[in-house]
Amino acid sequence: MGTFDLAGYREAALAMDARRWIAYFAEDATWTEYRPSAPPRDPHVMRGREEIGDFLREVCADDLRLEFGNEVLDERRAAYTLTCVLPDGRRIVENTILEHRDGLIVWLDEVEAWDV
Repeated sequence: MGTFDLAGYREAALAMDARRWIAYFAEDATWTEYRPSAPPRDPHVMRGREEIGDFLREVCADDLRLEFGNEVLDERRAAYTLTCVLPDGRRIVENTILEHRDGLIVWLDEVEAWDV
């Protein structure tokens, strides 16, 4: 079982480097988001590295700043808090848990809280 490079993952995200960030996802990865517009009964689900990559390229093109915290890593899972700071000062706080295998993310679930 490969080790997941959480520090490298964080660095790619903070640098808003979509190419490096996408590389941490397995081809068949799943990313599920729970947010105000995608509640538990109907979450937003992205399937596969290609769809996740499209999303991350959009994120990296946005005018926002990312902050990481509360990082935890073990041999199968990782968790962290990601705060997105928008240009007007509003924030989106995301608590994320993921499962990794052979150094790649196979699934990621996040719950988001948004400033209104």
